[in-house]
Amino acid sequence: MGIRLDAEVGSYIIGRAMTQSTDEFHPETVVAIDAVKRALTIPRRGVGSKDITAKGGRDLVTVTDVTVEDAVRGIVADALGFSVIGEERSGVASADGSPYWLVDPICGTRNFASGIPLYCVNLALVDDGDGDLVARGAWGLKYGARHQLATSDESRTIVIEDGESKDRRREQAAQFTAAAIRADRWDFRSLGTTLASPYLAAGRISAYVVFWVLAIHAGAGSLLVTEASGTLSDTDGRPWTIRSDSLAASANPDLHEEPLDLARSCLGPDTCGLTSPR
Repeated sequence: MGIRLDAEVGSYIIGRAMTQSTDEFHPETVVAIDAVKRALTIPRRGVGSKDITAKGGRDLVTVTDVTVEDAVRGIVADALGFSVIGEERSGVASADGSPYWLVDPICGTRNFASGIPLYCVNLALVDDGDGDLVARGAWGLKYGARHQLATSDESRTIVIEDGESKDRRREQAAQFTAAAIRADRWDFRSLGTTLASPYLAAGRISAYVVFWVLAIHAGAGSLLVTEASGTLSDTDGRPWTIRSDSLAASANPDLHEEPLDLARSCLGPDTCGLTSPR
């Protein structure tokens, strides 16, 4: 089964164009760019950020999350008519197998509600067809200029998130984090948002591990990483798919083995760690 995701995460995009014009992008990609650009003006105004509702546990939603999702839904549905599955409004994929959108209106809601400007809008178009329209290349837009993204292992910075992991998976995340700190091989960060994926694609960080995350949050960023020549799997080392519930991403295959080896060693009851020379 081929899967295509035409995606935008903040100002990072998937596309084929080599010029400043969007004319060479797929129509779906042009719609995605427009939808996210317009939607991002809502949280930037800060309206609704303090109107918070608990969703259960430590999870929360603001009025802004819902407003952003409604804005994105309206734009992409009016333009192309595909089904939309959203983080806040839910939805279902079309029964006929036609493409559908995944919308995570504010990934990093806790950051946003706390006044921390680390969040993004995730928008991906999933196509279970033959993949004829697969886009190639990951690009960043800054001040109207486009630059191609490429991963890098220079920073040796790893972002680790527990996500919404529970029970055994959460314990694995805790052991992994502690072992990564003890190993002293990476600079360690935790961002609370899948913005880490475009950071990896842009070469700002070298690896990203999240122990529980679904495609509605990770789909767009996963393609950014692979199109920027990164390596992607779940935390067990299996190829990442739209049905995966964890994610491990690295700048290159050699580096990817380090967090995967560490994750595998954290599956047992004993303290995990790496014993090979630094």
